Amino acid sequence: MRIRQMGFSSRLKAHRHLLTLETLKFIVEFLDDGNAKQAAFRSGIPETYAARQGQWLKKHPIVTKALESELDERDLRQLRKSLGEIDIQIQICKKILGLNEIE
Repeated sequence: MRIRQMGFSSRLKAHRHLLTLETLKFIVEFLDDGNAKQAAFRSGIPETYAARQGQWLKKHPIVTKALESELDERDLRQLRKSLGEIDIQIQICKKILGLNEIE
């Protein structure tokens, strides 16, 4: 019996309800200029995969729902501030776990 690798549509269904840090960063960056490739690149995805991953993330159910919501400038500032706080907490966790050297 051959084990089949999980395909694109299966991965999309499996992660439909998960908000990952990568997805959150993409949403915030995409709201800036509406460019999926640049938003993916700025959110930490390597440039070689940014266009493909940006298009994939743009179709993600969480992203589409977030983009449909009407956000004003205050909401965007709060999102950016919260994202910065999350990054700080991740750095603290990396330091505690001794993962700073791993990148």
